[in-house]
Amino acid sequence: MAAVAASAEASSPKMVAESVFEMLLTEVVRTTAKSDPLEHRIVDPSQRATIPTVLEAQGYDVGYRFIERLLQRKIVASDHLEAMKFICKDFWHEVFGKQIDKLQTNHRGVFVLKDSTFRWMTRLSSAQDDAVQAAALHLLQFPCGVIRGALANLGIVASVSPEHVAPPSCAFNIRIAPAP
Repeated sequence: MAAVAASAEASSPKMVAESVFEMLLTEVVRTTAKSDPLEHRIVDPSQRATIPTVLEAQGYDVGYRFIERLLQRKIVASDHLEAMKFICKDFWHEVFGKQIDKLQTNHRGVFVLKDSTFRWMTRLSSAQDDAVQAAALHLLQFPCGVIRGALANLGIVASVSPEHVAPPSCAFNIRIAPAP
């Protein structure tokens, strides 16, 4: 019996506890907001406009690499709508443990992904003050990058922007760049 349990543990992929990842992400956002990661110095509050760019770039790398693993098991059509369905169902389930709650499109290259219980936002305060809104928007830059990186690996150039209503709900606005 012990041999069966040991072999099951050895064959299963290692996972990181979700709460540990949430704490790590929160610390990355906090640290990025306080310092310039390229020069390791405290940032003047007037220069904080680059913070979302850094978080989004980190998310882009994660999303680009993560979807490669998923694409080894699945074939995704090159159609934008099919790719977005893949992101909303399979990719979202792998990353967040559930499917996206709602996908909307205008069929002209604009998609809105709505998640009413976004896991990474569950620990944020539900107060509607400016500090909470700013923290939420900083936190959402990383998943915006994850989505953009995943789409880039699928061959889709897009811009992704967050929309924060009230924790833990959020939306991601995706604009597909027109083909050259």
